[in-house]
Amino acid sequence: MKADYLSTKLALAFAVIAGLAIGNLYWAQPLLANIATSFGLPISDGGMLVTATQVGYALGIFFLVPLGDIASRRKLLLTVMSLTILTLVLCLLSPYFWFLSLALVLMGICTVAGQIILPLTGDLAAPSQQGKLIGIVVSGITIGILLARFISGIVVELAGWRSIYLLAVVLNLAALGLAWQCVPRGIPIKNHMSYMRLLLSVFTTAKCFPSMWTIFVIQGMVFGIIFNSFWTAMTFLLTETFAFNTVSNQYMIRLKSYQARLPFS
Repeated sequence: MKADYLSTKLALAFAVIAGLAIGNLYWAQPLLANIATSFGLPISDGGMLVTATQVGYALGIFFLVPLGDIASRRKLLLTVMSLTILTLVLCLLSPYFWFLSLALVLMGICTVAGQIILPLTGDLAAPSQQGKLIGIVVSGITIGILLARFISGIVVELAGWRSIYLLAVVLNLAALGLAWQCVPRGIPIKNHMSYMRLLLSVFTTAKCFPSMWTIFVIQGMVFGIIFNSFWTAMTFLLTETFAFNTVSNQYMIRLKSYQARLPFS
């Protein structure tokens, strides 16, 4: 497998898959007020959805991503992507707010394809191309985060918040098909240690390299406090204080005019 190495074309496919996977975590973030209102709840309750998603994502990273070292990464990738689609269907059909919160926890746990693809890219790339190809995949992840927020804000104004999860199901089915076609078969398993020993190795490694704890704390604060807390609070500020829609008023006028022309409107 290593003799073939990873091509730029395949790295671009990996970037699309990883971007869609990570983007699943952020479909709801601009829509917190819309979702809470639709269930007859205070707008502030919408923040629970972000917490539920990120808690699930943390659990998935800790419990599922390490399996890439002791199991077939192709099978693992296809499995978590399939489970992600099922959880997105649960989000789409959620009859209650608590049900949606639970579905988002499950979705967060399963949406770890990006964290599986990223190290896989490094393993399959030629040594001289690792930086370039990993950069392509990381760029795909970043674009996925931004596009998920942008697209969800537009779609919700046209068809409601559930429609974004219908779109997500369709996009993730396409990503699953892409992964089925392009992820190489026969990728060697990296380790043969037990699952529990693998999980404990996270802590033993941190014990051997104390500076890792500083990295953990800094990254946790950057991602958890600065990134997520800021953008979640911004959603409520723009919605409640400034009465903004999920997209700006000038685009809303255009969107409504396009919507009026649709045969089902």
